[in-house]
Amino acid sequence: MAASFSKVGKKFRVTFEYGKDGNGKRIRKFESVATEAEAKKLVAEFNHNQQRGLLVMKNDVTVADHLRRWMELYVQSNCEETTTYGYRNIIDNHMIPYMGAVRLQDLQPAMIQQYYNMLEFQKGLSPNSVRRHHALLRKALDFALKQNYVYRNVAESVIQPKRINQRGKSYTSDQMKTLLKKVKGTKMELPVYLAACLGLRREEITGLRWEFVDLENRILRIVEVRTAAGDNNNIVKEPKTPRSRRTLHIVNEVYDVLVAHRKWQVERKELLGELYYDSDYVFVRDDGKPYRVNSVSEHFLDFLRKHDLPRIRLHDLRHTFASVMYEAGVDLKAISEIMGHSDIGTTSRIYTHLLDNTHKKKLSVMSKILSS
Repeated sequence: MAASFSKVGKKFRVTFEYGKDGNGKRIRKFESVATEAEAKKLVAEFNHNQQRGLLVMKNDVTVADHLRRWMELYVQSNCEETTTYGYRNIIDNHMIPYMGAVRLQDLQPAMIQQYYNMLEFQKGLSPNSVRRHHALLRKALDFALKQNYVYRNVAESVIQPKRINQRGKSYTSDQMKTLLKKVKGTKMELPVYLAACLGLRREEITGLRWEFVDLENRILRIVEVRTAAGDNNNIVKEPKTPRSRRTLHIVNEVYDVLVAHRKWQVERKELLGELYYDSDYVFVRDDGKPYRVNSVSEHFLDFLRKHDLPRIRLHDLRHTFASVMYEAGVDLKAISEIMGHSDIGTTSRIYTHLLDNTHKKKLSVMSKILSS
């Protein structure tokens, strides 16, 4: 591969050699310039880039063209439906309107930096949300790099916002006891007990089947989850990490709730007959159909408002579970395994405030000793 030039009439034609295509045909591009000096400059630049491994074929592909192509050729084949939906939302609603018309090879770090600033300071997105935009763009440009559309990933030169470690809210032991009493006999009893007493995530609760519940041996297995993306509210997939696949002992309080709920389902099935939808899911509506994944959180917030309880998310019951367990003396490693975190570092990072408070209590012992 090399570049050369020749005089054609009063102008100079530069020929760029890019090797051969899959059929063995030589790939060439041509550019016409007015002077020999311009031609020599183009040849020198081409050959220099070739030697440094920076050679890419000039093209008019826009950022929008490439993002859509990346979605079609890579994301849809290699990513889960929820990830694909999230990427498409970011691309269609944010990236393409802002920078879609820019030629991919003209995209510069400064433009991306301005885009991030716009998201954070004009649209009000959180730093963590902006970081998701950055992760998407970096992956898309990596794909462009491998496809020889660009000679470098300009997103690597951009400063992204610092990650904010979001601290979830949690109930005290007394508040949790109050909540558990009030949900008794309501449709929120089952999800609240599973979240507060076993630390289950929302998608684990909605994805739990009776097939994975062994009441005789008091064992509950997290094997699959249910999530939502756009209009699709029934995406069944494996848990987020290998450690999220776990087997849990069913404590007495949860056992009683599961037995009662199983009995209620049998009665509903006998009452409705063929009108009952036997989905095998544990948490279902009166007709047996599983709830929308998002509706579980909505019903929980409605329940808190109705009973004048402190407002938290359903997911915050996991934080409550961890807090209560840790304060009771359960070690962090055991809590991490029960909650299905990828490693103990994840648990430690999320619950740093618990460690701080515990250390404070323990260190205060020294103060008492010295002052006595």
